[in-house]
Amino acid sequence: MEEDGRDKESQILDVINEHYPMNFDRIEFVRDSGCTAYAVYAGESKYFLRITKPMFFATASKSLDIHLYLQKQGFDVPPVIFTKDGTPCVRASDEGGQYFYVLYEFIEGGEVDPESDAEIIGAFIGRLHQVMKGYPGELTRNDKYYYVDKYIHILQAKQYDKADEFAAYGERLWEKVKDLPYGYCHGDLYRGNILKTSEGRLYILDFDTSCEGFPMYDPTLICNLTDYFELEDDGYMKSRSAYERFLPEYLKYSSLSDKEIGAFYDLIALYHFALQATMIEIFGMDCVDNEFLDKQLRWLYKWQEQCEQNKNR
Repeated sequence: MEEDGRDKESQILDVINEHYPMNFDRIEFVRDSGCTAYAVYAGESKYFLRITKPMFFATASKSLDIHLYLQKQGFDVPPVIFTKDGTPCVRASDEGGQYFYVLYEFIEGGEVDPESDAEIIGAFIGRLHQVMKGYPGELTRNDKYYYVDKYIHILQAKQYDKADEFAAYGERLWEKVKDLPYGYCHGDLYRGNILKTSEGRLYILDFDTSCEGFPMYDPTLICNLTDYFELEDDGYMKSRSAYERFLPEYLKYSSLSDKEIGAFYDLIALYHFALQATMIEIFGMDCVDNEFLDKQLRWLYKWQEQCEQNKNR
């Protein structure tokens, strides 16, 4: 396996050396999820390389288009490095399919902390949503199937015995949020997708899940300070505190209706449907078992209790 890994990384170096003007001599694996990420070096200069897998090729093209739009607007995204031919990406193929290479300047920093950074994140996401109102491209519309039904269909296909309970919970949630305004939504705005430099500058990453959806979904995800796997007693109040600090700064740049503002807690629950469906799509039907699904259902019931207990406080 180690030898195979070295061979693969050598092939990657060959591809980028063919298409970019730098002389890359070293590569380091960073992570593997919907795409594979590497740090690549040309002497002392460091860059970030993102290689999208064949199944996400179409999504990657749209993601890059949004990234380039924001870059052109002067919004804080890691700058894309163009190839020798002046293109923003490389399309390469092997026996596994077609891969999508994008090279960026490497921005040193770490992920934001919504507890301590809520105000600056609020202003940052408010500006993002305002800038994206001018985006001229088409966005995939995420409707009930994306937010709820896809997960229910997966549970039914797994013949999970409590699929009907999830379905009933999902229907109740959808009735509460279905009339929220649609607009640009990043769709995966957890802390790992906002980079903070040592100087305090923020950069937004990864537009693969960008869509026409609920804009309020983005503030929800970044202010959601609950534990995804084990709902702690303070999860509600920690999330509420971050949201209350985030919101005034966000509203300086982009508007939200009262109904959107009030949907925060329901959208946290909805996130468990959409994310779980996405993860099972990526990692396969057997990546979760019935015990895990039972815990997720208990999480949702406990969250509902916390919301009821705290809504008038």
